[in-house]
Amino acid sequence: SSDGYGELTVFNWEDPNPLQEENHDPNGNVNKKYIYPAHTGPIYTLAFSPDGNRLATGGGDALVGLWDVNSMVCTSTITRCSRFIRSISFSHDSQLIATSTEEDGLDIAMAETGELVGKVSLGGGTRNRGGGGPAGADEISFHPKSHLLACSRCDSVVNAPLTIVKLRVERQ
Repeated sequence: SSDGYGELTVFNWEDPNPLQEENHDPNGNVNKKYIYPAHTGPIYTLAFSPDGNRLATGGGDALVGLWDVNSMVCTSTITRCSRFIRSISFSHDSQLIATSTEEDGLDIAMAETGELVGKVSLGGGTRNRGGGGPAGADEISFHPKSHLLACSRCDSVVNAPLTIVKLRVERQ
């Protein structure tokens, strides 16, 4: 948005002209789009869960919003991070969500509730980009069929390691 707040804007995909002035919402109101306030800063990353039931948004406010797609209601928020959210990824079974920031390590949580499952350390250190800072991850992605998590980091112009983490998930 023009005021710097992170908004989710949803257009009616069934409308042949979604950018036109009219679009009818489920209550019969006329809208051209639906706007959902999501973050107090810009949204930097978002991802749908593989089962299509959830949308996760990560923002400059260091929060991860976990949205129910059918109702477009933010049902949980992950608040453990202190720096902006760089990347988020759902596991293949839609049960876990991984979050990366500029902080050391990755946050692994239950996708439905945001409850912490654990942290994956990336080895500490600092970034050499722009004066350093904690060694976080630039981009993360779960494997489409197992609990493998790929993580890319750019520690310097010369060194850009790729880390792959195998998660052991024990059900209680």
